[in-house]
Formats: sequence, structure tokens, C-alpha cells
Amino acid sequence: MKRKYLILFSLSGFVIALDQFTKNLAYARLTPGEEHPILGGLLTFTRTHNTGFAFGLISRAPDSLKDVFFIGIPVFALVLIVLIFIKLQDDQMVTSVALTTLLAGAIGNLIDRVQYGHVLDFVRINFLGMQIPPFNVADCSIIIGVVLMILNTLGTGRTRGVA
Repeated sequence: MKRKYLILFSLSGFVIALDQFTKNLAYARLTPGEEHPILGGLLTFTRTHNTGFAFGLISRAPDSLKDVFFIGIPVFALVLIVLIFIKLQDDQMVTSVALTTLLAGAIGNLIDRVQYGHVLDFVRINFLGMQIPPFNVADCSIIIGVVLMILNTLGTGRTRGVA
């Protein structure tokens, strides 16, 4: 089996399982709106049902638009990611990991949308007086994938002499 597929199946399986496990714990142990600060309030566990997109955006849009936006677009993106992944060379490990984390995060949140009609967010960071909106493991996975893609692109550009 090619290394990129080993990365895809093992890493995405791990991220999706961790995401769903932590969300099930949050459902079981937190009630909506309940807050449990830890680490001196740096982290807060709080159960929120995100019916919007990326920090609650478009949460007030009509349901028909939400269905297209929250189900149709992620499915299209998942297909696109898989097609790009198939075209990757086996030695493009950073891109393989980045696409895998993007895919796993998208699947984790898509599972929530299909199963519950919302995404469960349960971790909030309070840092230097700023409160980062609640998020989950799938969101972290997506952010890691985006950062890896940016760093890989910047690194590739420098090695090719592109300014």
C-alpha cells in the first residue's frame, strides 16, 4: 500500500474517531450553556450547538439555503479533496497529511450536521482577554490542514526561487 493511502486511512480514522469520541463525552457530561473553566480559565469546556458556519456565520439564513450550504458544499469539497489526493505523488507527505486533516475535520463536522442538524463545539480558549469562539477536534484538524498547506506552499515557493 502506498504511504499516502496509509496516512489517509490511519490519520483520518484517528481524527474522526477522536472527534466523535470527544463530542460524545461533551454530550454526555455537559448541558447546553454550562461552563467548566480549567487552567485558571484559559480553557473552558462549554457545550454549544453551532447551527451556523465557522464561528456561527450564516446561522440566521433560511433552512433551505443552510441545507445546500452545510451538506452540499462539504460533500463537493470532500470529493474535490479526494480527487486531489489521488493525483498526489507518494513523496508529497506534507500535502498528504494536510489534505488528510482537512478531509477528516470536514467529515467529523459533516457527521454532526447530518446526525443532529448542528455541529457540537465544546472548547473555548480565553487568552489575553480575548475569547476564541467554541470549537471542536474537527475544527482543529481543519486549521492544522490549512496551516500545513500554507507552510508547504510557502516552503515550496522558496525552494524553487519564487519570491
